[in-house]
Amino acid sequence: MDRSPTLDDKTDELYDNAEIAHHGSLYENASSPDSGVHPNLTDPVEQARQEEEWKRELAEVEEDIQTLRQTLSTKIRRTQDLKQKLGITPLQEFQHDLQSGLKTVTESGVYQKTSHGLKVAGEKTTEALSTIGTSVSKKMEDLR
Repeated sequence: MDRSPTLDDKTDELYDNAEIAHHGSLYENASSPDSGVHPNLTDPVEQARQEEEWKRELAEVEEDIQTLRQTLSTKIRRTQDLKQKLGITPLQEFQHDLQSGLKTVTESGVYQKTSHGLKVAGEKTTEALSTIGTSVSKKMEDLR
């Protein structure tokens, strides 16, 4: 059964590609398990050595990821503890985030242009409706 790529998959791919790009000049002719290019190793001893190296590197990277997850989890708990001590509630955080986001949007160039365009359109619509109203009123008076 195929599964859809997750955010973790995409993040891992991003880091894999960044690592390849960063170290590309060092490993131009080397392949990696994620590169999609596998060396044509005819020597079984060399092939086994390469696979062991990849397994070792994979274990190191997985260990680093686990350490980072544990560190992040600890920091999140510490942040929550400090916020609780400061009396910062989730609702206050939400309100602050909402206000910050709204400020960012209203200060953006796109919002400014759109707002100006809507203001001009509103003025023109009001002017046109006023003209139509005056014209209709005049026609009504003429009919009397």
